[in-house]
Amino acid sequence: MKTYRETMDELRFTEQEKEAMVDRLLEGGGSRRRGLNLRRAAVAVAAAAVLTVGAGAAVVLTPAGEVFASVLGGAPAQTELLDWMGVPVGASDTHNGVTITADAIIGDAYSYAVVYSIVREDGQPLAEDLEPLEHGVLPLVFDRADTSVGVIGGSYGSAYFYDADPSEPSIQYVEKTTSDVPLEPGTATASFRNLYLMGKDFQDKIPVAEGKWKIRFQFSFPDSSVRLPGGQSFQLNGVEAILEGVTLSPLSIQADYTVKEELVWDNQSQENGRESEYDREQAYRFFESLPLSLTLTDGSTVDLTGLGGSIEPETGRTVCRKGGVFEEILDLSTVESVTVAGITLPVTP
Repeated sequence: MKTYRETMDELRFTEQEKEAMVDRLLEGGGSRRRGLNLRRAAVAVAAAAVLTVGAGAAVVLTPAGEVFASVLGGAPAQTELLDWMGVPVGASDTHNGVTITADAIIGDAYSYAVVYSIVREDGQPLAEDLEPLEHGVLPLVFDRADTSVGVIGGSYGSAYFYDADPSEPSIQYVEKTTSDVPLEPGTATASFRNLYLMGKDFQDKIPVAEGKWKIRFQFSFPDSSVRLPGGQSFQLNGVEAILEGVTLSPLSIQADYTVKEELVWDNQSQENGRESEYDREQAYRFFESLPLSLTLTDGSTVDLTGLGGSIEPETGRTVCRKGGVFEEILDLSTVESVTVAGITLPVTP
């Protein structure tokens, strides 16, 4: 399978290029797959719930609705949805005086999001002079960050740091991921190594916390996805294609379609990971140009054409998937239909 994502030019910590810097921080790893344009400003949330675990051990967990309010919406109706779909976690690991905790997880058939908190045991700030960039994103980066959920297949998404409550010393790290194949319940393993503050030229890395952290927690959540049937044919840039179906939930969307032509990559990608001009053109022709949108019950529309996905050439055809996590949680009762390349599918939650 060949995957891709847009690769940004060299970034500088200047007013003119802050937007590009944010894009780089939002990228979800090193695979050449297009990530999602997910930018959420941080909003302070603080209340916590106390749950009893095991033989009388009290563990303080923050409700999922409050954990995700900063990244998926904090309106009352959204908080209710997030509490219903999300699961508080509370698993953590400590190394060299720094604790990373998986606060909560939320997911559906193909996508999930996890929020982690990072804090020093001595209560001191994680880093001095830590100022957010555009959209509340913090200029921090791990040497390595990976959450394995036992899925055999490709995935894409975004990850970034933010400060949910500047009045207390922890900062947050969120991962939003969409898989090519359906997710299954099991055990998630999150691994992190060495945390750095990006320097003013955005190339130097200043050590913040050195060490390795590993967190295991249950990978399970309510799935509120609905499947919209496919089978319809359409033209995509002069080539026949078949819409296989759309999976929609309050968290994400995924459109599966097959183009009746085999995409042939030129395999001449540059050493820095960028696609060649030919490959970029093919990616646009088979994938990027596919129109995808929602129509809401109030008559407004949401353009999702720029979401991420994957391209898998097979003999005589190309299997494609377009979708990802929404910028905010969405009540499906407010969605009238999904439109893919002119094909309108009614939504009945």
